[in-house]
Parts: sequence; C-alpha cells; structure tokens
Amino acid sequence: MSVLHEVLTLKEAAEIWQVSDNTLKQKCIGRVKGDLAFTQEECRQSGKTWLVTREAMVRLYGEPPQEQ
Repeated sequence: MSVLHEVLTLKEAAEIWQVSDNTLKQKCIGRVKGDLAFTQEECRQSGKTWLVTREAMVRLYGEPPQEQ
C-alpha cells in the first residue's frame, strides 16, 4: 500500500470507520484524554484540513468494517 494511503483526512476516516468526524477532531485537539485520544504524531492540521494516520484509527477503533 502506498504511503499516501496511510494518512487520511478526518472526513475519510470518519466514513471508513463510521464515526463522527467531529469526534475525531476532538480527539486530535486534545479534548479527549488518555488512551482514547490521538497523539501529536498520529494527528495534525494542515491548513484547514485535519489528517490522521490509518495506524491511529486502527489503534482506537480496530480494523475498518468490511464493505458489503
């Protein structure tokens, strides 16, 4: 898999894992603490777009649901 596929926008991640992109943003900006939050190495803002690693999403939410 290309390294470009290892980083997702929060919107992409939210759609894949079927969670709210707002919830993911809260986990990025530190409003959620502890093991349920992303680290600074896992999530960052680039301009107006928030990015998260696929590895971070798997850590918090497990493997993505399979498409049916």
